[in-house]
Amino acid sequence: MPRTQVARRYAKALLSLAQERGEGETTGNQLGQVAELFADPELAKILALPALPASVRQDMVTQLVAQGSLHEIVEKFLRVLADSDRLQDIGAINEAYQQLLDKALGRVRARVRSAVELEEEQKQLLVQTFGQLTQKTVEPTFEIDDSLLGGVVVEVEGRVYDASLKTHLARLGDQLARHM
Repeated sequence: MPRTQVARRYAKALLSLAQERGEGETTGNQLGQVAELFADPELAKILALPALPASVRQDMVTQLVAQGSLHEIVEKFLRVLADSDRLQDIGAINEAYQQLLDKALGRVRARVRSAVELEEEQKQLLVQTFGQLTQKTVEPTFEIDDSLLGGVVVEVEGRVYDASLKTHLARLGDQLARHM
């Protein structure tokens, strides 16, 4: 079974348990933090070792639990992943979990890139506009990308809305080239 399907199944099961306890958001936040820790390249190499004993994976989880205050559901979930030799999939599981949680909560994440820092009114207008377009609550992340020259590029639900000066100039150049 492909990794994404496995990740989605684990994420679905975790979300179901977390929602039963009213801890969907908290679990998602903690899962995200754990996924960041496991994204370390050195740790990823260790987890990818096929002969890594389950006891070593469990020890890793124990050390992780000792460092932070993880909720019981996250701790038990990590132990299940360690027993199943799936700790290396935590990044994909986290991504699937966040997508499922967003869908359950009726929200969508938007990545907004602009050439310059947007004013607060502009940010609110973008959030409001894409909220109306998607009929969901928009959770934006704003980034500065000076390669755009001007304007904005918004990525939401797998779609790209490009209103950048760079793209407009490229299109204009293409049109001019065709007419010459």
